[in-house]
Amino acid sequence: MMMMMDKCMAMQNGFQFAMGRSQQCILFLFPGLNIDTRIKYALFIIIVFCMGIFNEIIIYSRHLLVQRTNVWSSIFVQQLCISLSYGVHMLFAYCLMLLVMTYDIGIFIALIFGLILGHFIFGIIRIRNRTQINSLTTETTPLINTSSHDHSFSTPCCQTE
Repeated sequence: MMMMMDKCMAMQNGFQFAMGRSQQCILFLFPGLNIDTRIKYALFIIIVFCMGIFNEIIIYSRHLLVQRTNVWSSIFVQQLCISLSYGVHMLFAYCLMLLVMTYDIGIFIALIFGLILGHFIFGIIRIRNRTQINSLTTETTPLINTSSHDHSFSTPCCQTE
């Protein structure tokens, strides 16, 4: 069923793909926010790409909240912050899903590339953080003297002088 409209209008939930008489447009959230020119479309693609990267920023910050247990005053406050950040992430992920449901291939590709690039960048950051932590722990731990045998780990019945 093809809908003939003079200009884009919001229908039902305000998040629809519509066909106009001369061109197609994307209706985004509000009736007045139409993506109906090439410049608006290009800006929208850039924004969606950045939203994919921002999704990874939310995930990375949530992992930081989980890892830094010594900065919290109580377990309740820590769990509250982690739960709120999870809720923000799920809300944002739902908005990304709605963007993909506009059925526009350019928006879909921009979102996927943003998610991939964000995952790549923050994956490198996580690996660097892990290697820095590992290098700090190996520098601060003393070397074990292998020439003398430590009897503290042996069982008492097996000790011989």
